[in-house]
Amino acid sequence: KENKLNMSDEFLQVHGFTNRNITIVELMSTVHPDDVKMVRESQKAALDGVRPYDIIHRIIRQDNGEERIIHGKGTVSFDENGKPYKAIGSAQDITEKVKSEAALKESETQLRIITDNLPVIISHLDKDFKYLFANKYYYEKGDFHTDITGKNAIDVLGEASFKHALPNMKRALAGESVNFESRTTHGNSDELRVFEINYIPNIVDGVVESFFVLGIDITKRKQAEEQLTKAKDKAEESDQLKTEFINNMSHEIRTPMNGILGFSSILGTPNLTDEKKKHYINIIQNSGNQLLHIIDDILEISKLGTRQVKTIETEVCLNDLLLEHFSVFDIKAKEHGTPLYLHKGLSDHESLLLIDATKLNKILSNLLENALKFTSEGCIEFGYIQKDKELEIYVKDTGIGIKLEKQETIFKRFSQEEKSLTKNVGGLGLGLSIAKENAHLLGGKIIVKSEKGKGATFTITIPYKPVNSKIQNDTSQKVPEKDEKQPDTFTILIAEDEEVNYLYLEILLQDMERNVSLIHAKHGLEAVEICKKSKEIDLVLMDLKMPRMKGIEATQLIKEFRPELPIVAQTAYSTTNERQQAFLAGCDDFISKPIRAETLKGILKKYLKKKQQ
Repeated sequence: KENKLNMSDEFLQVHGFTNRNITIVELMSTVHPDDVKMVRESQKAALDGVRPYDIIHRIIRQDNGEERIIHGKGTVSFDENGKPYKAIGSAQDITEKVKSEAALKESETQLRIITDNLPVIISHLDKDFKYLFANKYYYEKGDFHTDITGKNAIDVLGEASFKHALPNMKRALAGESVNFESRTTHGNSDELRVFEINYIPNIVDGVVESFFVLGIDITKRKQAEEQLTKAKDKAEESDQLKTEFINNMSHEIRTPMNGILGFSSILGTPNLTDEKKKHYINIIQNSGNQLLHIIDDILEISKLGTRQVKTIETEVCLNDLLLEHFSVFDIKAKEHGTPLYLHKGLSDHESLLLIDATKLNKILSNLLENALKFTSEGCIEFGYIQKDKELEIYVKDTGIGIKLEKQETIFKRFSQEEKSLTKNVGGLGLGLSIAKENAHLLGGKIIVKSEKGKGATFTITIPYKPVNSKIQNDTSQKVPEKDEKQPDTFTILIAEDEEVNYLYLEILLQDMERNVSLIHAKHGLEAVEICKKSKEIDLVLMDLKMPRMKGIEATQLIKEFRPELPIVAQTAYSTTNERQQAFLAGCDDFISKPIRAETLKGILKKYLKKKQQ
C-alpha cells in the first residue's frame, strides 16, 4: 500500500545498487530487456494469486553493466478482501552455477556423442541396480524403445535375464572386475549374438558407488572360430575317412583275391568231382567279378575327381535300357528273395531320347546294388515318370532306410551311413558319390527321401531330350497320364506278382492292334483297391497265384461291386479243378502260361469292343 521497498545488503549487492532508497521502477530497470515481459507476467500471476513468484531471468547490474543470471522467489500476502498488501522476495545470483551446469551438460553431450558412436554396449548402474546411463548401441542391441534411465534392471532385462546376471553384478559391487561371454538373441529376432561382457566397479574413496557394463559383440569372431574348428574337424574327418577307405579297400580286395587264389589252388587237387570243379569255378568267377567291380569304382571316382569327364549323348531307348537292368538285377533279387518291379512312364517311341547311356547305367547300377544290399524284406521298384521337360528316374526300396541327419553324408566319397554296415554288407562307400557326380554330368541332380527302418527312395532328375522331332518340337503337347484315356483306348489291369511275366505281357500288348493303357497290380489286394478307385478299367488279367491275396479271392471281391467287368484268369497250372475254381469265383475266361500272342489277341477281340462315340 505504501509502495515501500526494504532490501537487504545482499539483495542490493546482487543488483549492483549502492543506494538503499531505490524505487520499483529502478529495480525493474535492471531486468534484461528480453526478459522484462516474462518477469512482469510472473509478478502479475503472483499478485493475482495464481501462483507464487518463482523465476530465473537475466539482469544487467546497475553499477558495472555486467549481465548476470538470478533466481527470484517471492510470496504475496492478501487482506480480508483478497487484495495484496505485502510481498516478500529473494534474489540469488546463480550465474556460475548455470555456467557450470551448461559446461557439464556440454561435456555430457560430447560424451553421449562419443559413446553413441562406439560399437560397444555401455551402461551405468547404481547399487540398487537402477540405470544411470545407457548408450545408443545398448538400446539397439536390447531393442529398447523407451528411456530406461532410472529404471530397475529387473524391469529392463526381465526376471530370467536379471537372475542370470545377478551373481556377476554382485561381484562387481563387491569391487571385483568381471569378464564373461553371453549368448543372446538380437532384440525380438531369433538371430543369436555373442557378447564379451565386462562389469567394472566404480570406486569412490574406497567405496563402490556403482558399476559400469561394457559389452563387445564378438559374434563374427566366434563364427570365424567355429568355422575354423569345423574346417579342422572336417580335415580330420576327411583324413579319417581316407584311412578307413584304405583299410576297407584292403579288406574288399583281399576277400575276392582269397577266393580266386584259394580255389584256383584247390582246382589242382587230384580226384575232384566235376560237380565240385564247377562249383569252385563259379566261386572264382564271382570273386573275379567282385574284384572287377571294386576296380571299376576306384577308376571311376578317380576320373570324376579330375573334372575332365565329358558326356557323350547318343540315341537310347530308355525302356530298353531299364529292361536290361531289370533282366540282370531280377536274377540277383530272386537270389535274395526280394521282388523287383519295373515301371515305365512312356511308350518305347516316346522313351527314345538323347542321353549318355554309360553314365546313366552307372547311376542305376549303383542305386540298384545298394537297394539289394540293404533290403532284406519287402520289395524294390525302379522306373521313371515324365514331368514337363524332365524325367524323374527313381529306385525305391523297403530296406533299412537312412537317418535324416545322414542323408547328405552318404553322397560323400568313402562314406556310409553306419561304419558297422561296411563289415556286414561290404563296399567302399563310393557308389552314391559316383551316382551323384554322374547325375550332375547329365545336367541333373539326385536326392533321397528316407526314414530309418522304412526304406529309401532315390530320385534322379534329368532333362528330357526326346529324339522324335514331333515330341521335341511340340513342347505344348504333354504325354497323357495313365488315367487320361484317348478315344478307343482300353485300360487293362494286369494283376501279376512276377515282374518278368508283367513285362512279357506288356510287350505282347504293345504289339497288338489296340491302343491300351496298362496298370500293374502286384498282388490280389492291390488289384481290388485299384478296381474300386479306377472305374475306367475295361479288362483284368488276373494271376491266380499271388501273395497277400490270391487271384480267386480278389476276383470274388471285384465281382461284388463290378459284376460286368471282364476278368480273365491266367496261371501256369491249367488243371480242370483250377479252371472250375476260377469260373466259380466269377472269372469270365481262362488262359494258361506261357501265354501266346494269338491267344491274347483273341481275348482282346472278345472282351474289348469298340467304344461308343
